[in-house]
Amino acid sequence: RPVLIDFTGWNCVNCRKMEANVWTDPRVAALLREEFVMVELFVDDRTELAKQEQYVSEYSGKKINTIGKKNSDFQASVFNSNSQPLYVIVDTGGNVLVPPTGADY
Repeated sequence: RPVLIDFTGWNCVNCRKMEANVWTDPRVAALLREEFVMVELFVDDRTELAKQEQYVSEYSGKKINTIGKKNSDFQASVFNSNSQPLYVIVDTGGNVLVPPTGADY
């Protein structure tokens, strides 16, 4: 099954609106549950990475020392976006299947 990557944030108001107003639709919920593997990546997760997992981003030059910063670095460096929500559908090899979509502001 394809993977739906949801770049989100604990404090993302538009993310919560999407979850409350779209994902609760029974047809959408069934589609997400049956047709995709869903992964939520929180860009503001302050959980510290283990020392051996910390690094300096080649993209931004910033120290990546939390899960959120790692997710944000992944979003920015691979998908050229730093706005949430952002939804990306990839195959099991990580190849993007459709253009990413999300916040457009």
